[in-house]
Amino acid sequence: MKIAVIGAGAMGTLYGGKLAMAGNDVTMIDVVPAVLEAIQQNGILLEDEAGEHVIPVQAKRAEEMTEKVDLAILFAKTLYSRSALETAKTFIGEDTYMLTLQNGLGNVELIGEFVASDKILVGVTNYASDVKGPGKISSHGSGYVKIMSADGQMHDMVKTVCQMLVDAGFNAEITEDVFKAIWEKVGFNAALNGTTAVCHVPCGGIGMVEEGRSLAIHIAEETAAVANAHGVALKAEDIIHSVENSYVAHKDHFTSIAQDVQRKRKTEASFINGGIVKKAKEKGIEVPYTEAVFDLLRIIEETYEMQK
Repeated sequence: MKIAVIGAGAMGTLYGGKLAMAGNDVTMIDVVPAVLEAIQQNGILLEDEAGEHVIPVQAKRAEEMTEKVDLAILFAKTLYSRSALETAKTFIGEDTYMLTLQNGLGNVELIGEFVASDKILVGVTNYASDVKGPGKISSHGSGYVKIMSADGQMHDMVKTVCQMLVDAGFNAEITEDVFKAIWEKVGFNAALNGTTAVCHVPCGGIGMVEEGRSLAIHIAEETAAVANAHGVALKAEDIIHSVENSYVAHKDHFTSIAQDVQRKRKTEASFINGGIVKKAKEKGIEVPYTEAVFDLLRIIEETYEMQK
């Protein structure tokens, strides 16, 4: 299958590398010259439980792609999705499917402005991946991938993509109630990514402190309440279980938002904690813990130049 992975960050590089290693024709799409040059010259360098892998992969800017692909996987940060989709028109045709495994809320609606609804696949993943340099990542621990078509229909491509991910070594499954899984992941990220970023600690750091565990629980409960108000049958306990598991399974892992804050980069907080706050306001629900963490993240993000 001819695949374009849009966004050669931690997760895009992990998925692009493993899919290429499984025999798929993968091209990494990015805008950072150092990343494109490193992948073109050295391939993707992946370190995991099986050892170190050097995976030959093409890397290009979107405008350099002229041939349409069978599948595009959107791994650009949500705040850059619109610009990424605008440039992706060069390789997305009428028969191209697009899969989003991005964090946050509102991804399907945005992609729907560029791709027909029956060509959109949506899902969630919780694999950990850390960038060690341009085109170089480290990924340890287990994870999952849950996907489904955005329109709820069991298209053949859903089955094909799921099997392709399994063949690449991912724990992938088709989940008909995928939007419940998406809300659960949003709650997980709000409770863990947001707090680790504010506190400058890895996942295990939140679990070490009673106040950290309590804060994560409150955010999980608020997320479930908002999801329920929007017709999604989500239980806070499911979010809390995932968060508590990460205190141990990924205790030394710095979440994506925490890594962004460390590097003084724009974060996806507006689509995660901020996304929950927005959805809560639509239903007149108060989410003080989620909103407080979001406000702190916004302050941090807008004052990078003032920080030491």
